[in-house]
Amino acid sequence: MEKLEMQNELASGQEPVFMSVRTEAGKARVKAAVAGFQARPGQVQPSIPEKIAGVKARYDPRAITPQDIDQMFDALVQAGQPVTAPMLLLNSMGRKFRSHLAGITGSAYDGSRPLDLVGVAQLQIQRARKQGSSAAGWETFLAFLAPQPQAGGQSALDQMARVAQQAQARPH
Repeated sequence: MEKLEMQNELASGQEPVFMSVRTEAGKARVKAAVAGFQARPGQVQPSIPEKIAGVKARYDPRAITPQDIDQMFDALVQAGQPVTAPMLLLNSMGRKFRSHLAGITGSAYDGSRPLDLVGVAQLQIQRARKQGSSAAGWETFLAFLAPQPQAGGQSALDQMARVAQQAQARPH
């Protein structure tokens, strides 16, 4: 079998980029680097549910400003959360939507006061049940707001800390 040499294209006056690969020592360095790279486990990428849980963990649904609701909504969409009925309900409580609604109705809107989304959902569930209406939408919203368990029962922060510790322990 014929041995193929790696060819370097020379820019005017520059040394070949792969000159060191032609020496035995250079070839050994390249082989060692490739072997080291292949021996490393794959980069730990959180799954979509883990990303979503991480976003939810950054916000307190019992005391969240409408502006934070907008940020949470955007972050959830970026994390891969589908825009479902609970997401639309969440969005309807954000500053952008409420300001737009206030503009249409001509009423004043104070978007600086934190909201208790859990309390709002619980109140709406109670009202629906008293009136004999379905509370399913609000129950789904309440379940959506609940923190999601992580793989192995770890919180998002615990898992991120574990991944960071593993990364520090690996030789670079």
